Amino acid sequence: MNSLKTRAIEDRGVAAVEFALVLPILLVLVFGIIDFGLYYYNDLLLTQTARDAARYVSVGDVAEANDVIDNLTASLVSTTFTRSITYPAGVEDQGAEATVALTGTYKTLTPLPQLAGLGETFAINATAKMRRE
Repeated sequence: MNSLKTRAIEDRGVAAVEFALVLPILLVLVFGIIDFGLYYYNDLLLTQTARDAARYVSVGDVAEANDVIDNLTASLVSTTFTRSITYPAGVEDQGAEATVALTGTYKTLTPLPQLAGLGETFAINATAKMRRE
């Protein structure tokens, strides 16, 4: 019985050492999941907004397309973007393509990509084309 008590006292530091060995691996996984998830989230938002804006432009409502793009800013996380809208001007241009291109730059929130040598920012490109109705 005495040896069991002694062994428990001797093993007390083993859990701390194991935790110290596993913690960096867990942090790398968590940071990777956070940054990849936010990048993917922002990519989906830019793509969906480009599609919505292209739809408005294709029916001739450029002002509404710009409103949809302006509302995007509130939803993005750590991302800035620029827009490019190309559309046919007249009614006679039916069948011509309306194009909305959004180019974003995602800035990482965690230091993991920088430590891995991947950089601090990543480009996001979203383009949508629809024919003028």
